Amino acid sequence: MKDLLKRGLPFFVAIIVFILFTLIYCSPVFEGKIVQGGDILSWKGMYQEAKLYNEKTGNNTFWTGSMFSGMPNYQIGGGKIFSDSLLAPINRISSLGFKHVLRLLIWYLIGFFILLRSFKINKWLCIIGAMAITLSSYFFIIIQAGHVTKAQTIALMAPVIAGFFLIYNKKYIWGLLFTITYCALGVLPHPQMSYYFFLLIGCLFFAELFIHIKEKRIKEFLIATLLFGAAVGVGLGTCYTRVSLNQEYVNETMRGGHSELVKEGDDQNKTDGLDLDYATNWSYGIDETMTLLIPNFMGASSYYNVGTNSKVYEELIKNYVPKKNSAGFCNNVPTYWGKQPFTAGPVYIGAIICFLFVLGLCIVKGPYKWALLVATLFSILLSWGKNFMPLTEFFFNYFPLYNKFRTVSSILVVAEITMPLLGFLAIKTIMDKQITNKRIIISIYISAGITAGLCLFYALFGSIIYDFKSPFDEINFSQMQIPEWLGDAIIAERESMFINDALRSCAFILLGAGTLWLFVVHPLKEKIKIPLFLAALGVLILADMWTVSQRFFNDNHFVDSKKETNYFKKQPYEEYILRDSSHFRVLNRTTDTFNESRTSYYLKSIGGYHAAKLRRYQDLISEHISKRNMKVLNMLNAKYFIVPGYNNEPIVQQNPEAMGNAWYIDSILVVNTTNEECDALNEIDPKTTAVLDAKFADFVKDFVPVKDSAAHVKFLSYAPNALEYQTYSNYDGIVVFSEIYYPYGWKAYIDANPIEHFRVNYILRALNVPAGEHHIRFEFKPDAIKKYEPISILCIFILYGIIIGGIVYYFVRKKKKVEIK
Repeated sequence: MKDLLKRGLPFFVAIIVFILFTLIYCSPVFEGKIVQGGDILSWKGMYQEAKLYNEKTGNNTFWTGSMFSGMPNYQIGGGKIFSDSLLAPINRISSLGFKHVLRLLIWYLIGFFILLRSFKINKWLCIIGAMAITLSSYFFIIIQAGHVTKAQTIALMAPVIAGFFLIYNKKYIWGLLFTITYCALGVLPHPQMSYYFFLLIGCLFFAELFIHIKEKRIKEFLIATLLFGAAVGVGLGTCYTRVSLNQEYVNETMRGGHSELVKEGDDQNKTDGLDLDYATNWSYGIDETMTLLIPNFMGASSYYNVGTNSKVYEELIKNYVPKKNSAGFCNNVPTYWGKQPFTAGPVYIGAIICFLFVLGLCIVKGPYKWALLVATLFSILLSWGKNFMPLTEFFFNYFPLYNKFRTVSSILVVAEITMPLLGFLAIKTIMDKQITNKRIIISIYISAGITAGLCLFYALFGSIIYDFKSPFDEINFSQMQIPEWLGDAIIAERESMFINDALRSCAFILLGAGTLWLFVVHPLKEKIKIPLFLAALGVLILADMWTVSQRFFNDNHFVDSKKETNYFKKQPYEEYILRDSSHFRVLNRTTDTFNESRTSYYLKSIGGYHAAKLRRYQDLISEHISKRNMKVLNMLNAKYFIVPGYNNEPIVQQNPEAMGNAWYIDSILVVNTTNEECDALNEIDPKTTAVLDAKFADFVKDFVPVKDSAAHVKFLSYAPNALEYQTYSNYDGIVVFSEIYYPYGWKAYIDANPIEHFRVNYILRALNVPAGEHHIRFEFKPDAIKKYEPISILCIFILYGIIIGGIVYYFVRKKKKVEIK
């Protein structure tokens, strides 16, 4: 029992430290405050319709009608399935019961601790290491921006790497447990981050291959590969229903391939995924990579708080700007001068961590050093995107799935894992006395000389090398009405930030190197020396990284929950529109129509906000809606336009030409190409004519054009996933519905009898309806749920079986050891 307590003490202390770390960093939560990230607010706008539907009916919906005239909400979180509830207990346990931002930090800390500990790094050092990796600035920036799913996947995929390492090192039970559990929890929330982590695992795979071939353990390698593959398969299988639904959706979106429309010059940047230009819009600058070492190397963020002790504030006061106004301006200064359109902050891994990484390259032995170096280099080179096109184009054109993702700069998450990991392996090498003190000291000098030397070089000569001007300054300064004298002050502020942070990083490196040097050369006993060294190292790393992370995620990013409520407070124009109880859509021209979801909170919007819009709807936006084609807006039933009025206050204009929910047509135009189908929307009158892709021609082979003045459609009821209509006509006819055509999941019924529907007008649904009076119902019931849910449930049972089996095995083994003693 005493042995068990002794071995378990560091883990217990780790949990306590992690909880205290989380509660101290997020202390405003005790005041009832929340993080109001932009993406969190956007998500709430997207999710509101599904939420209200669930509250009203107790049911879930996998479709929302509140954005982009209707779309699946698989990536928004509206629909719930049975397998979700089975995984919920593991989800809660893994985060120690914490929620929201507290849960993310706990996931970070525990995940990175597991990763470091799997490499047999000292338990107390793992606590320091977990906090160091967690404090990487980007991991906090994405929280304050509201990129919750991205943070979740980063945190939960770290133990998958641990599982990989453990399986290949014959720690099968723990390896399987970590791999299956954390694949189940972490892969799906943000597939892009998961993809990057599997690229990292691919690099480590080759290291293991080399090790096993060298040691002639091919059989063990094949067993480990089989086990890891099976573990990943079971982990993914637990959410296979979600994966399948998501894959169906992605195939129909911008990320499933470029537009079917053919334009001149399209071959240049087209792939079977996103457009290359679009995907690489946020590319890290080559020089900008130095932010890994010097946080404000490129001026921090596009809206940085420089404070009242700044050159900007000083210049504002000199020019007689009131103190209050000056202080307000200094809260959001465009200090970033890199090549990205804008940024919330740099990727800073830590000056001491960068020193330790270089030290690891000097003293760590074995293939894993080279695998981590290769992964780091690829992470950096690929983050350059359009600034290093040969490699970027190669990956886009030939590497599976790589072209499905945008914001290539985010692949730096790999370096944010590999660099600290190699750095702490360097300390492990020293603590385990794997090399001589002489070599360690020489390596410390080399590593400190390289990293601190770079910092000192930039501090001394940076002002000669750079002019601290951004390629976007002219546009941004003009839009912000910044006079020349203030622009010069901002540039001077950038230079000051650059020099100060270069000197700051240099100082931390020298302190960290000095601490490590003392640990190596000092004659104190190990029992005294190791705790002192770890305490000193921990304090230095926290002093470095906590303060930088606080620049970009601090108490100011927590707001009273009432403020968030005010953001969604119903406006007079919304109250006016909502007097109309019919089913219609609005076009909001007072906002960035296709990059905001606030409108969708109360109304069904033509616009919306989503990173993966349906591809055909994006075509409609580009070719018609953005060009204000009223025929298209009418067929989308845009009954109200919200436009700027006096003092830019939103006012409502009713569109009398909105065509309603459904209508009979009396002629069909069949076309052979996507371009003809899209272009025809400029020519036809959608009230009487529908354009049809020739591949749907069989649906209209019996259609006889006829004008029937008695034909009409009455809309009966609306739910996000079910719509009902009543029709009447003297003749067989075709009814066009002002609803988005999506090939998976929508079922149509006429008088309760199933019938196939088809696509018209590029994006809408249509049905052949017999003569007479009929009841029509559309229901959204994705087949993938019924088809794949048994697989998910089976894999979840396997997961629970492994967890229970692992616990039993652990205690049985302990009991046998006690009996032997």
